[in-house]
Amino acid sequence: MNYLTVEVYKNSFGDCTNNGVTSDASQTFVVPCESGPITEEGLDAYGAVYVILVPGKAGNRMHLKPYGVSRHTMFGGNFVYSSDSRFKETYGSNPVHVHDRIED
Repeated sequence: MNYLTVEVYKNSFGDCTNNGVTSDASQTFVVPCESGPITEEGLDAYGAVYVILVPGKAGNRMHLKPYGVSRHTMFGGNFVYSSDSRFKETYGSNPVHVHDRIED
């Protein structure tokens, strides 16, 4: 699997993710992308703390959520996007919701 880096767009009203992964700006976020420039092996050599976001569906709308999370996630107000044309080919031309809010 190959990956593509994305930027997080945050809600201007503050963090509503309940400390979700997108609340930490020091991480690099990547999404699966068949033609992406970063390989699985390259992630470890990338030299940054990274979070893999994987596609999911809620109703008829696509979203991304943190890889490996088995609990129910919700939209916390943040989006991811990349101006790279490979992102648009895979995920469409609009920013994508991130479901990283988990309530206890």
